[in-house]
Formats: sequence, C-alpha cells, structure tokens
Amino acid sequence: MTKDKKYQSNSLLRGLKILEAFGAGRADMTLSQIAEEISVTSSAAFRFVHTLEQEGFLIKDEKSRSFRLAPRVMELGYSYIKSLDLGDVAAVHARSLRDISGFSVHVSVLENTEAVYIYRAMSPSPMVSNIPVGSRLPAFATSMGRIMLADLSEAELDRRFEGYAFEKFTDGTIETLTELKTALAADRKRGYVAQASQLAEGTVAIAAPIFDRSKHVIGAINISGHRNQLRPTEDQIEQVRNCALRISEMQ
Repeated sequence: MTKDKKYQSNSLLRGLKILEAFGAGRADMTLSQIAEEISVTSSAAFRFVHTLEQEGFLIKDEKSRSFRLAPRVMELGYSYIKSLDLGDVAAVHARSLRDISGFSVHVSVLENTEAVYIYRAMSPSPMVSNIPVGSRLPAFATSMGRIMLADLSEAELDRRFEGYAFEKFTDGTIETLTELKTALAADRKRGYVAQASQLAEGTVAIAAPIFDRSKHVIGAINISGHRNQLRPTEDQIEQVRNCALRISEMQ
C-alpha cells in the first residue's frame, strides 16, 4: 500500500462512485443496481445510499423504489463555475451601474447559507461601501443574500437552515427562520431588496436577482453606500433591476 493510499477513505470513495454512476442513460437506479455498480453488497450499498439521501444528494422515488441525483449535487461544482462566468459577464455592467449611480456595486453568488462576493466595482465616494471579493457573509442578513434565498423552496430553506444560529448584528437583524421566511415571501413578490443593512450599521443597499436561461436565480447585484448618501428611490431601484436584467440576458 502506498503512502497516499494509506490515508484514503474507502467509504468516501464509494459514495463518490455512486454519484458518478448516474449519467447519460442512467438517470435512475435501484439499490441493487447501485450495489452492482460499486461492487458491494446490498446492505453496504443501503448505508451509502441512505447517507447520501439524508444529506440531500439523492432523491428516492417511493413508487419505483429507485434513486436519482438531487439538485444539491450541482452545488458541488456549479457554484464555483458559475461564479467565474458570472463575474466576467457582470463586470462591464457592474462598472456601468457604478458610474451611473455613483455607488459601489457588488456581485455575489449563494453557497449554502452564505453570500459569496465575486466582483466589486468601487465608488470613488469618500463614504464608500467596500466589501472585498471573496468575502463570505451570512445571506440572511445581506440584501443580495436575501434576494437569492427568496428563490429557494421552503423545503430547501428548512434543509439549509436546520440548526442554524441566527446572529444578531443590528437591532433590525432577522432572528429566526420563521421571520426570514416571512421576509423572503415579501422579497419574492417585490422582486428586489432595498433596505438598511442588517449586518452593519450605517449602510444601505439595493439588490436585484440575476437569472439564468431557466429563470433560476444564479446570483445577485447591488449598489450600496452610507445611509447619509443612499436613500433608495424608484429610479435607483430600476437602475439596479435593469442592470441585473442585462446580465441575465447574457447567461
């Protein structure tokens, strides 16, 4: 046994092989087919499949008693890929929005319960809102995070926020999942978020969702600034929403 092989986890490898087994012509597999595919007994396959199902990577069809990949599998690599593509596509439009609005512009994607910042166009204003690329902020407390979370189903929200500790950053910070769901319902209906920051006092932001061709939210864009300068108007909201729409049309 080589030194590298010594530290391998066979259970993890088998779990990954199960996920890899689903592909063209094999969208669904029964437990026995999965066991045969990874060369283990049905009882061993059951343990792996049960774990993957519980963690949201497989979905069981009770009628056919077969399994298929769950949407969560896509998150393993898609978040990284789309962040690279989205940042490149959004750059020109984000800079244009900054120049028109006079405020800093950020673009982010959603990873589990965090808004990950992938692009920034800084305003020259002395009271600038400046969040570095690569920052990971709690989605429930940010404008972009909120508008991205609003695209998720109630079941997906329950999964992501199970056992989640809602930290109170400001007096207006959301404190429970129930409260978050109520806010997201309003965000979803409105189509944007414009509010004082629930993460840092003194900052205001306007955020709009970015969609892919299937009309799924793949990211968000915002303008943000100090509350003494940025007081959301209909024109500013439309500027952000129109910018998000232009980026969406390029996906």
